[in-house]
Amino acid sequence: MKNYQISAARAMTGWSQTELAERANSSLTTISQAETGNNAVSTKLAAKIEQVFKSEGIFFTERGVEKRDTAIYTIGGDGWWLQVLDDVYQSMIDQKGEILLFCADDRESGEEVVRSWARIRKLGVSVRQLVREDNDYLLGPVNEYRWIPKEFFTNYVTMVYGEKVCICAENNTKAVIFKDRQLARMMTNLFNWNWSHAEQPTSSSATDADRL
Repeated sequence: MKNYQISAARAMTGWSQTELAERANSSLTTISQAETGNNAVSTKLAAKIEQVFKSEGIFFTERGVEKRDTAIYTIGGDGWWLQVLDDVYQSMIDQKGEILLFCADDRESGEEVVRSWARIRKLGVSVRQLVREDNDYLLGPVNEYRWIPKEFFTNYVTMVYGEKVCICAENNTKAVIFKDRQLARMMTNLFNWNWSHAEQPTSSSATDADRL
């Protein structure tokens, strides 16, 4: 990553250095030094900056940076699901939209995942989930959930947020993310059809301390 690429990408978004620092969980001094080239960008910071801009459809290339209306990228490795949720946060931070989840299961959510969802919800977005029939461990309000028949449930989460569709793959070890407005619209329509034909749970077995 070259220093001029960071400033060029930032110019495409209209972000200040302060805003980029906040989104990348870094300091203003570090971002300023990275842009001026006074300090080499660490591998960890470069990866975070790249992820932040990627969530906006801006990609670093050999020639510089480019903004893409459609794109496909993969998130994998250690903490891959937390990285996905960070992509959700970065993508939804400037819009009060809706997040839709197919085949979700709150029982699989550890403490870090729950904290990430709490952070996302603070943006003011709404969440709806299709979960397995008779699964009543629900961390959100019960009206955010609908049951789908067991025979149609597979524990591979698919998520729609903004103009993106995230599909879990390879035995839930990575995610493939499509930034494609038409695909997101189609998946939203499919979700809404399933939602309209599904039953709403009436209660949750999750404790008040666990719930979002």
